[in-house]
Amino acid sequence: MGSIAITTDRLSKIYDINRKNEVQALKDLNLRIKKGEIYGLLGENGAGKTTTVRILTTMIKATSGTASIFGNDIVTDSSAVRKLVGCLPQDAGLYEEFSAVENLNFIAELRGLYDEEKKSQITALIEMVGLEDRKNDRVETYSGGMKRRLMIARAMIGEPQVLFLDEPTAGIDVLVSRRVREIIKNLAKQKNITVLLSTHDMISAERITDRVGVLHKGVLIAEDTPSRIIQKYARDLNDLEDAVVNLIGWTGEANEVSA
Repeated sequence: MGSIAITTDRLSKIYDINRKNEVQALKDLNLRIKKGEIYGLLGENGAGKTTTVRILTTMIKATSGTASIFGNDIVTDSSAVRKLVGCLPQDAGLYEEFSAVENLNFIAELRGLYDEEKKSQITALIEMVGLEDRKNDRVETYSGGMKRRLMIARAMIGEPQVLFLDEPTAGIDVLVSRRVREIIKNLAKQKNITVLLSTHDMISAERITDRVGVLHKGVLIAEDTPSRIIQKYARDLNDLEDAVVNLIGWTGEANEVSA
């Protein structure tokens, strides 16, 4: 596979509300994300982050523009794309009456894995997310953090080359967030998996991403390493949250993307 995992060219999405009012959720998004890179997509609610993830995982179609995963067009080669990607949606759920093993077993069979291959992946993933001692317990007995870790394991079934994580640390405490960050970082660095992380969690974005892109009203207004985004745009607190708040609060000069 090539060195570029995700490519988008002028990717745009317009939602038609009641056939009268249109909402521009994404406008002319251009991305080049490398294999093995952790890329953070940041911005306020409604900025276009989740729309981007849904388009790139073939859940919805763009209004215009193109995108590809390792050279496979997300529209004309959608079957190939789905084999290459794993996704943890923002609204992901689990089968609460099943155990962790049963949840992963069900998804593995849906993805065409059976017998030794299925067993091997499930065993490795449960160990990766630290659920060995609870793997046979019903998920309804899990804490919120345990469920998020299981969701990451589920997204990794089939050994995807690109992992899309939409708010993976939402609703969990600081200690569990740190554990989830470690899992994500290890996936990228040890398995050379590309991760697109859509998040409001500025601590996670600052600490584990290689680059971030800031979306505002569907437009990519800045893109760089976290440290350079902080250097360019932070004013008072000298952290990524301060930089992003300043960016999306500006007009005019904030509309140009940093290289």
